Formats: sequence, structure tokens, C-alpha cells
Amino acid sequence: MSDFFDRKVAAAYGVLMPQNGMANRSTFVVDKEGKIVYIEEGSSAIDPTGADTACSRAAHKKQ
Repeated sequence: MSDFFDRKVAAAYGVLMPQNGMANRSTFVVDKEGKIVYIEEGSSAIDPTGADTACSRAAHKKQ
């Protein structure tokens, strides 16, 4: 998701880098209850494999 214009979402999620005026690239995995169960930040967030692995782990953890 892009938060280009007002950066409110990036600030709320704690990934805004105000000194640069932009957000750190981040991937959030949110469970069915709306709880963030995994955060990947930085250049590794470009690769969706980390989020896929976290989703799989979260699914098995709930059972």
C-alpha cells in the first residue's frame, strides 16, 4: 500500500522515517482478529517469502 500523500498510516504503524520524508519499506502480516503477528522491514521486505512464511507459522500456531 502506498501512503505517499499524507503518510498518516506509515506514522501510525511506526515505519515513517521523518528525516527522509518517507516510510521504511515494510510488510505486515495481520491475523483474522486484526493483530499484527509479523513485521518485516527494510530491503528484505521486498521479498514476499518472509510474509508467506510468517502467514504459514501464524496459521499453524492458532490450531
